[in-house]
Amino acid sequence: MTGSTIAGVLSAGVALCGLSSISAAQTVAQAVPEAPADAGNALYEGPKRGETVRERSRPGYDPVGIRMGSFFLFPEIGVEEFYRDNIFYSDTGEESDFVTVVEPRASLKSNWDNHSLQFQGGVEAGRYLDNTSENYVDWDFSADGRVDIQRGFALTGGSWVERNHEDRRSVDQVGAGEPVTFYAYGLQAGAVKRFNRLYVRADLASEWFAYDNVDAAGGGSFRSSDRDRRVLEGSVRSGYSVSERLEPFVELAVNDRSYDQRVDDNGFERDSQGWEATVGTAFDLTGVTFGEIYAGYLSQDYERDGFDTITGFSFGGALTWNPTGLTTVTAEAARTVEETTLSGASGALASAIDLRVDHELRRNVILFGTAGYTMIEYQDISRDDDLVSAGLGVTYLANEFLKLDMSYSNAHRDSTANGSDYNTQTVRFRVTGRL
Repeated sequence: MTGSTIAGVLSAGVALCGLSSISAAQTVAQAVPEAPADAGNALYEGPKRGETVRERSRPGYDPVGIRMGSFFLFPEIGVEEFYRDNIFYSDTGEESDFVTVVEPRASLKSNWDNHSLQFQGGVEAGRYLDNTSENYVDWDFSADGRVDIQRGFALTGGSWVERNHEDRRSVDQVGAGEPVTFYAYGLQAGAVKRFNRLYVRADLASEWFAYDNVDAAGGGSFRSSDRDRRVLEGSVRSGYSVSERLEPFVELAVNDRSYDQRVDDNGFERDSQGWEATVGTAFDLTGVTFGEIYAGYLSQDYERDGFDTITGFSFGGALTWNPTGLTTVTAEAARTVEETTLSGASGALASAIDLRVDHELRRNVILFGTAGYTMIEYQDISRDDDLVSAGLGVTYLANEFLKLDMSYSNAHRDSTANGSDYNTQTVRFRVTGRL
């Protein structure tokens, strides 16, 4: 299970805590604003407290949506062309290709004074110019909402389903003749209650993964169905508002990872149970610097006798800094236990940090740069991977109906496993039409 999937599992519950709980002592409905009466000539007020360059409102350039009763529909379609000089992320014999991606998406959001409900979904189809075996069609659909029971007390819930494919850099599909596809289904429920300065939040989520068997590179079948599993996660978090800008918290999270096939094709039993205990704080320093940081201890215990329990220091957080009204710096970090089916490995301990800088060159022109580093320590085998990435790009907002993006990125892996290094460069150009 990837870090990005874990984040998606708890996204609806997380929206009720962190910085939102600092700035208000009660649950606030997330309303979707109506289009300004004169969007093209509306006064641009600049950044507000706690906003970032990318998140701030830009009248005349933001999509206004289609009003449907008490909902707003936001449809869009993106067409992207990118060139990658190493599409298989190979150590030697790199192969390049041009890829065309078409991605229609839509979201439907409520505009209620209390409660909220939203649906979103889309399709992404990728077509390779030469390597047509790499073509893919992914899709996803999700729904989530919030019920405001009373002042300071709310319930959340959500569900999602998706068909996706693994990136070719995945170590779990080496030898596959085509991208490994999988389905993911999930349910989430949560509750948050505030008692004056004290708040308590609880979340429970379950997600199921089903992998398809594909053709092997040398003929025959590449089996991935032994990775089918169910992941159950729960967490309880309690925080105390020392002031409206500082809120320390403690959190306990547990998980249960259960595979449909008790023993995988390599003869390893991979079921496990884990927990993580952390302490941290959310903070808001005059709206210029805000975020949350935490640290603690984690453990993942495997049922197979030959697998060692993964234990160690854990950390994470997100920080946003607006050094000027035109520049935003964001940083995120996390340490997690990831699943893998590498022969002999119980799992992997991944420590990641990502940095992004956005600069508003003009009101409708945003320059950005990204950098990331991930250290992956595979357990019970002698393999460690260092992943480094960096990129530059520009976003041009032509008007509320059209957006253009261009970017360049580089990704590199340095591995202790022979033949597992790679370096790849990608150039992208994307046009997005929206309403």
